[in-house]
Amino acid sequence: MAKFRISGTTRVYGLIGYPVRHSMSPAMHNSAFQHLGIDAVYLCFEVPPQDLKRAIEGMRGLGIEGLNVTVPHKEKVIRFLDEVTLVAQRIGAVNTIFRRGDKLIGTNTDVEGFIRDLRDTCRFSPKGKTCVVIGAGGASRAVCFGLADCQPRAVYINDIDKGKARRLMRDLRKNYPEVEFGLIEKEDLDRIGPEVDLLVNATPVGMKPSDPEVVDLSKINQKALVYDLVYNPPLTPLLRSAKRRKMRFANGLGMLLRQGAVAFKHWTGKNPPIEVMMRALKRG
Repeated sequence: MAKFRISGTTRVYGLIGYPVRHSMSPAMHNSAFQHLGIDAVYLCFEVPPQDLKRAIEGMRGLGIEGLNVTVPHKEKVIRFLDEVTLVAQRIGAVNTIFRRGDKLIGTNTDVEGFIRDLRDTCRFSPKGKTCVVIGAGGASRAVCFGLADCQPRAVYINDIDKGKARRLMRDLRKNYPEVEFGLIEKEDLDRIGPEVDLLVNATPVGMKPSDPEVVDLSKINQKALVYDLVYNPPLTPLLRSAKRRKMRFANGLGMLLRQGAVAFKHWTGKNPPIEVMMRALKRG
């Protein structure tokens, strides 16, 4: 493995979000750069919502080569970019920015990362299944569009922001008229809970030790897969509950790895060293 050092030609990549101090993306990407002998570094930039435009201007001015984008910027960052790919345009959320000449291009690697992890790690196919997604923000949009691509029986969405949830459902129905979509309150889980095959938490709830369990799993089919996009801590209150109930569960570490691998290819043009990146995440 090449020795890691900063030089006058070191290229800069990073993550913008608020907060980002918990992120393990630096460990993952820096290990990949080091393994392949790429003169580059990946850093975290904590950007409050009111500073998002200035952050993207800074990316242009400083020559930063690429960025990942996380909560709460995935939807709002689009307006500050030159172009977005078809997949990001359809979803309405960007999690990766790369350069093409002088232009900043936004894309979304969350969709591929989530579905690959469901299939490869969890051995779960959404086809014909009933899915519940908690949250309607940028991460949820990627999850819901990814699930819809797989021909599920139904996708139900819950969010405290009813307007945001309705906009997501409208966009999904426009693109996938053959799939059943619905908005639900958590009380509705009494009714549909026994039918649920997959429950996804696509909110930040669970990142803090004081956070509540985002859903009462006693209402959910015990054979369902419980998937929490939060990966730090590795066992959120929701996943601890799933473990106690002997349900199948997974955190978002595998999704982080797989979406990061796709982003790495966009930035460098090189095949990412998946095993090296996963070892770095596990050490983290």
